[in-house]
Amino acid sequence: MTLNKWCIALFFAGLVPGIYQFFQPLGLGIGPGFEMPAIARNLVQHGVYGDAFRSLKTGPTANNPPLYPLFLALCMRLFRKTELATLVIFAGNILVNALVPALLPRISLVLLGALAPGIIGGGLSIATSRLIPPWESNYTQLGLILFCLLTARLVRSRGYRILTGAAAGIALGVLFLLSQVVLLFAIAWIGFLLISQPSRGRGALRFLTALAVTAILVNLPWLIRNYGLWGEFVSRTNLGQTLYASNNNCAEPSLSREMLSGCHPATHPESSAIEAAILQSIGEPAYDRLKTAQALQWMRSHPRRFFRLTGARIAEFWFPPVLPPRYSVYMIWAVTILSIPGFVLMFLRRIPVAFFIGTVFLIFPLLYYVVVSDIRYRVPILWLSSLSAGYFLSASWQRFRVNL
Repeated sequence: MTLNKWCIALFFAGLVPGIYQFFQPLGLGIGPGFEMPAIARNLVQHGVYGDAFRSLKTGPTANNPPLYPLFLALCMRLFRKTELATLVIFAGNILVNALVPALLPRISLVLLGALAPGIIGGGLSIATSRLIPPWESNYTQLGLILFCLLTARLVRSRGYRILTGAAAGIALGVLFLLSQVVLLFAIAWIGFLLISQPSRGRGALRFLTALAVTAILVNLPWLIRNYGLWGEFVSRTNLGQTLYASNNNCAEPSLSREMLSGCHPATHPESSAIEAAILQSIGEPAYDRLKTAQALQWMRSHPRRFFRLTGARIAEFWFPPVLPPRYSVYMIWAVTILSIPGFVLMFLRRIPVAFFIGTVFLIFPLLYYVVVSDIRYRVPILWLSSLSAGYFLSASWQRFRVNL
């Protein structure tokens, strides 16, 4: 089949697990307890981007980046019946999950110069996909793939021009409004582009300058809004509360275990009215700094306990705890295992993309190693694992055919 036919086939196949999970909704939903849907509902009902927590109304927030809550709010505004809005939000998640495998053959051609790893990786991506409607993770995964395709095409067709950098900066700025952690991915990707497509003269400098300036400009309204609220240029204010809820005397490795033990509800403003009241009294940026300091102090005073938690979270980032739908988690485990020889093979064959993939695998999870593990944190880079696994299976099949 041609590239387009493979992409179409993978797209329609990618719809199947989402539809199945929609009709098996154990653990799914956008009701109380999820911060982004809570912000969206408050935005629709009161016109304020705030009150993210159930325990107490804490006012305007920068606890979460604005793009996905705004999308949820738009759905809730356009489709005023709760059931219809929920259906649209789930449908969006299903479509996004189907687009990821559909694009893997294209990104495989860009990164590896071969179609087969992307086709196999697309099939693996379908098997690992899961609906996560309360969070932006699936949209971030798709956004990162599109960012790679867009920037690679612009650089290879037009070079490192100012307009090329500006277009890349706009795309990165939008992604940053979706999830700030994309910056770590973007650093690795831009570095890979500069190495694989060397620039003459000052082209790279112009490109990088335009990229940085436009990315900042895209985020400037958000930063100005936050400065108007707290007198500080902040893009997000939840690092401290997440660190503190993840590193304390009752902490568990995963979010699911902390919820069951009651530790997370006792230490996070989502469920703790005491914590929410402190946040409300001193403001989000100050609360963020306070909780960061408390978490760091606990890490220093409990090094063995901290290292045990960190070790467990490293393992659970790559091999997430088994939660419904279970088959999806087991497939993530399988893809992770298969991606290791795939990456090693790329490295041994000196394929340039191995540098990029290795850098992402090294730096992207660093923050998630010190906070409670949750499967949504793995999702944005899951496609790279699927592609690496697809490369290994493709190479193994080619070798098998040669030896027949």
